Amino acid sequence: MLSPVTTRDIPLYSRGFFIFITGSYVTYCMRIAINTQTPPIRFNFTYKELLERYGEVPIPLDLSSLSDQDYQISVGGVARMMMSLVKTSGFERSRWVALGPGYPPQVVLEGIDIHFIDLPPTLLSSYTRFKEGLYNEAHGMYNYNIVGSDYIAYASYNWHSALKLLEFYSDTDVYLINDFQQLLVGGIIGPSAPAVLWYHIPFVPERLSDRVREFLVRAFEGFDLIISSTKRDLEGLVRSGAKVKARQIYPFIDPSAYSHVSKSEVESVSEKFGIKEDDKVVLLVGRMDPIKSQDIAIKAIKNTNLKLVVAGNGSFTSKSLGHDKASIWARKLRDLVVELGVQDKVIFTGYVSDHELMALYQRSDVVTLTSRSEGFGLTICEAWNYKKPVVVSEGAGVSELIINGVNGYTFSPDKPDQMSWALVEAVKNYDKLGQRGYETLPQCSVQTASGKVKEALEEAQRGYIHSK
Repeated sequence: MLSPVTTRDIPLYSRGFFIFITGSYVTYCMRIAINTQTPPIRFNFTYKELLERYGEVPIPLDLSSLSDQDYQISVGGVARMMMSLVKTSGFERSRWVALGPGYPPQVVLEGIDIHFIDLPPTLLSSYTRFKEGLYNEAHGMYNYNIVGSDYIAYASYNWHSALKLLEFYSDTDVYLINDFQQLLVGGIIGPSAPAVLWYHIPFVPERLSDRVREFLVRAFEGFDLIISSTKRDLEGLVRSGAKVKARQIYPFIDPSAYSHVSKSEVESVSEKFGIKEDDKVVLLVGRMDPIKSQDIAIKAIKNTNLKLVVAGNGSFTSKSLGHDKASIWARKLRDLVVELGVQDKVIFTGYVSDHELMALYQRSDVVTLTSRSEGFGLTICEAWNYKKPVVVSEGAGVSELIINGVNGYTFSPDKPDQMSWALVEAVKNYDKLGQRGYETLPQCSVQTASGKVKEALEEAQRGYIHSK
């Protein structure tokens, strides 16, 4: 949103935020507050433990004063996506509110003020049960029987998040709330300020119970605008009859954040994980979660001469919220490998660093996404950034961007043999599919999406001009 001008620096006020005409460009100085459950950073120590380590920890805590061993940057998903949005969109000011059990109350990361919501263990456990129930039903795993006490915990977390967000009311132009964990925040903020919800998980109303569907629709209507990640979910929103403005924007990555590592580094990472020089590698990147359906890939790899590399460990929920679905699922996958006799064809890496992940992308011959149901699937965009062929489950939102035989292949998640065929074909057509995938990447890049997100935020603001 840059336009050449010839005037000197002139401040204007439009749609609730300032526009500065500076030199030869117009820049939009929007002040934004972001809300996610998963924080952009994860601490390896509690605030109390940090105090014991350092003696004094000033608040807000500047992360540059800590050791790299004290925390890690969130490696994927919504948190990484929002970080790239903040870095590239030129907001005048960005604040962020996230769940952080035992974390310092406020930190500063690359100029962004991040505030953490803490919950006592009993409340945290009940909250987790409620939001996991919504998550599993949205993905077609099972219908969730809403429990009143769990909903109260969920509402309490949303209330505390909204109160923290409203502390910034006087100098915030718009609130951007992310996903199903914060559905009540829009209604709490209410008519006081514009609030946009980006709903990242599938919304197919026909597979939801009446109770959950009605809850979701009412929650959606508490926001000024909904962003859906796919056409599938936008169409679901229309079919549900929800009375709310909506836009569809594909999730995104920042291609410039992914570097190419040296050949020797790729060889070192390959050696670490037992990948041989002549292996044809199928890379599957994703947390250990039944939703990710890594079992499909294990079954599909059996009748091929390919090597499956499964990269990833637990989610924020598994690690920080005491919901140990990751290790349970990992054990089931390992048992399946033994049952099928494919121990020589499957490698589990566990957690990998950003650097190791980039090396694995470079080493791979094809990248796959097997989720029976998924909101989108940014690992496919990451694969395209490295010009890799992709094989994607029809249940993943990113499959909307796949043209079979052109920029990848799709398969039915209920047909492992179909996936086996697609993997072999993808390896055969490595160069063509990789190049066409790379040409598709701009549709899910931050450079394309940031303007669309700003337009959505502006639309939500229009009813609030000069209302503060």
